[in-house]
Amino acid sequence: MLTSLPDPAPPAVRRTLSLEVSPDGDWTEGLRVTAAGRDLLVTGDGSLVLRAARISVTLDIASRVTGIESELPAAVTDPLIGATVVRGFRARLAGLDALDPSSLESAVLDELPTIRLISGYARMIELIGLNGPGPHDDRSSPMAGICAGWAPGATADTRVRAGVPILSGTPLAPAVTAMTPYFHAEPDPRPRSMRRRRVLDVTDRGGGYEVFEYFRDSHFDAESREGALHEYEVHARVALNAGYTLEHVDVVPHALPFGECSLAAPNAADLTGAPLRAITGTVRERLAGTRSCTHLNDTLRFLRYVPALTGDLPGATTRKAGNSGS
Repeated sequence: MLTSLPDPAPPAVRRTLSLEVSPDGDWTEGLRVTAAGRDLLVTGDGSLVLRAARISVTLDIASRVTGIESELPAAVTDPLIGATVVRGFRARLAGLDALDPSSLESAVLDELPTIRLISGYARMIELIGLNGPGPHDDRSSPMAGICAGWAPGATADTRVRAGVPILSGTPLAPAVTAMTPYFHAEPDPRPRSMRRRRVLDVTDRGGGYEVFEYFRDSHFDAESREGALHEYEVHARVALNAGYTLEHVDVVPHALPFGECSLAAPNAADLTGAPLRAITGTVRERLAGTRSCTHLNDTLRFLRYVPALTGDLPGATTRKAGNSGS
């Protein structure tokens, strides 16, 4: 488990995002998602907050959006009320002309489909407990084959079919704000909640960019003790060209629920040569099934914000003019 995060090396832009997911009554009912994000410019002279956002979303038991509290215009929020955050939700977001796809608010809304998944882990931890989920009569678990951690015959699949507890607990984790001073302030955690954090650093390296990314999902128990559920760090190098080509990417897995989850990490190298402006589709095409991890794929998709964040770096206009024909 990672216990400290590197400070951004100036000149750099750091995007941080945190989402608290709590049951709207009970985990078997709806969800409340409370999120905050910040873009920070770090130079040799200090740091400057470029943007900050807060947003709260409620979902009902059918995963439909029932409310959005934010500074977003009605042209964004109204079409989302009543929409289900499942298949097709991200396409719906992409069709909203009033929503800046590189904004912090867009980053939060994009998280909603997978936020449902981590709430499922909370149910496993809190509701199933030592009684187990009950044995399955069929030959595999319902989620078998969707990712490396749920490969047929792997730990999760075997435990589901045997009717024993899927998770045996999560390792205690330090607060992210204690791991680095360059993370936005977070409210105290609510007991029995989940929290997702992201850190994305984009650093100017003259002929290109160095990128660092950190991702963690955590569960807070009834005493507000934090345990890490999913945890990855990513190191990447990006070319200074029109497509922001991914020249190198390396994933370091940390805390994960099953031993097989980490097997997906080396496959991230398949993204080498992909333009970050099209990284979402490339991840979907090249990392699928048991070669993938749902949460790792989302971590790699988060690299799509790199091109926009480079525009906040000192000298960005000059660099873009010099590469207009790339």
